[in-house]
Amino acid sequence: MQPPPVPFYLNWAFWTAFASAMAVILSQLPPIKLWFKKAKLEIESYSKISITNKLGNPNLTLQLIINNIGGRKTRIKEINVSLIRDEKELPTLPAQTYLQNQNDKNQLLFTTFPLEPNQEWVNIIYFYQLFDREEEKNFEKLKKDMLADYMEQRKLIKDEDEGEDKEKLEEKFAAIENPKELTDRALSFFNSKFIWESGEYLMEISVLTSDSKANISKKYRFTIYETQTEKQKELTKKYKFGADIWWDSTTVNINTMLPIKEA
Repeated sequence: MQPPPVPFYLNWAFWTAFASAMAVILSQLPPIKLWFKKAKLEIESYSKISITNKLGNPNLTLQLIINNIGGRKTRIKEINVSLIRDEKELPTLPAQTYLQNQNDKNQLLFTTFPLEPNQEWVNIIYFYQLFDREEEKNFEKLKKDMLADYMEQRKLIKDEDEGEDKEKLEEKFAAIENPKELTDRALSFFNSKFIWESGEYLMEISVLTSDSKANISKKYRFTIYETQTEKQKELTKKYKFGADIWWDSTTVNINTMLPIKEA
């Protein structure tokens, strides 16, 4: 009569093979302590920001570094800039587009993206609010009316001065001004959106993720002086010619670089 087989849990050969197999498996996995680590972000902004505006609508540009120093992947959902000037809350500016490289000419649409452990994300981000439906409607109507008025005046000049030297005609075309009613509409739109008045600003950069515990924000301070506010308003002097409304002016650069400090 043969002895009964040895149960596998008493078979030392089985456990030796099992231990070897587990050692191989565990060697391929990250350390156990990382299993329980969560995503943790670290953010840093370049020491300067750039501000400008489009018909008063504020735009802010900065270079942001985001590091995932935690042990788990997370997804970046939003990046926002909130502003306070002299204790007055201003509109929050969301990230809309970004540049992957400084030499790139085309901006990419900002969308959600994953960030792995120890991964770094460094890009130049453009923050601004999109016009709401009513604002977009008013802007398009203003642009259409200004262009129509310009073309009508241009046609009258061309008909009256037929045969005149081409250069003189171009000078007259360039000097065409929209009527005060249209210019006032442009200035009213500008004033309803403009925020870059002189004063002390508190800026908070907020990064929102798929895991609220990984959300992070950081505060900075900067100052806008009266001369810089005047620079931001420089293009309003050309609204009577339709500049920055139905055509983009390249003769006036209103971009303003500002140093920032951690608050």
